[in-house]
Amino acid sequence: MKAGVLGSGMMGSVMARDLASSPEVDSVTVSDIDEQRLARLKQIVGGRKLSVETRDTKDRRKTADFLKGFDVVVSALPHGVVHQADLAAVDSGTKMVNIAFEDEQMELDSEARRNGALLIPGCGVAPGLGGILLSKAVAEIDADEGHILVGGVPQNPLPPFDYKLVFSIVGLLREYIDDARVFRDGKVVKVKPFSTLETVEFPEPVGKMEAFCTDGLASLVYTMGGMRVLDEKTLRWPGHVSKMNVLMDSGYFSKEKLSFGGAMVSPLEMSWAVLGGKLAEGDAKDMTVMRVIAKAGEKKIVFDMVDRYDQERGVTSMGKTTGYTGSIVAQMVGSGAIQGKGVLPPEIAVKGKLVGRLLSELSARGVEIRETRS
Repeated sequence: MKAGVLGSGMMGSVMARDLASSPEVDSVTVSDIDEQRLARLKQIVGGRKLSVETRDTKDRRKTADFLKGFDVVVSALPHGVVHQADLAAVDSGTKMVNIAFEDEQMELDSEARRNGALLIPGCGVAPGLGGILLSKAVAEIDADEGHILVGGVPQNPLPPFDYKLVFSIVGLLREYIDDARVFRDGKVVKVKPFSTLETVEFPEPVGKMEAFCTDGLASLVYTMGGMRVLDEKTLRWPGHVSKMNVLMDSGYFSKEKLSFGGAMVSPLEMSWAVLGGKLAEGDAKDMTVMRVIAKAGEKKIVFDMVDRYDQERGVTSMGKTTGYTGSIVAQMVGSGAIQGKGVLPPEIAVKGKLVGRLLSELSARGVEIRETRS
């Protein structure tokens, strides 16, 4: 199996490393615009399987030509260049697993089918793994209520925000700013994320966490239309939301351009730079907490995951839960276990025995998920 990886950042590097360690994968080629990042990845992974190429993914035609040479490709690109990569994959008839989700991806189905392409969007931990687990539980008990609670947080939080970045600052602030789509009484409605704040209790040593709705249902908005209640909630340590809310209410997340020293810059762009640096402070030890709940009357299925930083391999928990999920599903595609054309959301692509295989593969990589029924 020849695998390609777009992006060598926090998630892309984990996927490249995991693919290169798989006996089913013969070669891995990683593409990124950043030469230094590629050089670091090459040094970390080592071996003959992995090669790197410096490339600007924004060039759609050249990217399409590049993608043609692989059995499967995984994309770990940031928002802003995701759509160009998706278009290139569709143009070239590529089979691609993308850890990012954007609504525009769902509109590519017809063209992807015509070109023989397969696109699995939003296939990380959330969106991705959470939706796969929820879809499994909904099908088993015919549930009409579903909740996905998930968050990546530092094990040793630092003030003032008690949070450390485990993915891009742009993606983080989008979670806080954008209205969240949720299902209420069978209809999709929009809510302000921080207006839905609640406290959730997890077993020790996690304890209490804040939960608030974010626009993370992704493809579930399109594939689970029969749900009466459905939402995705982000988890943070207590107190984080109130501090972020002060910044939001003060206008620091405004997208309106203002004049700064003769340059037109939005407060949001400034916040990306300032907060991005501040939220990068602290040690790398993170953990990912997830709870997936499906209800049908008095029947309930719950999946719980508390995953921690891999000290031995130096891999963040967010990298494990997101990157390993993307890599495992990509290998299912490359091996032919997942087939099809068009846009295939992860909760549709990974069904039946493949869910068990995914959970088994994650467990082998140190990511454990516990299921309880009542």
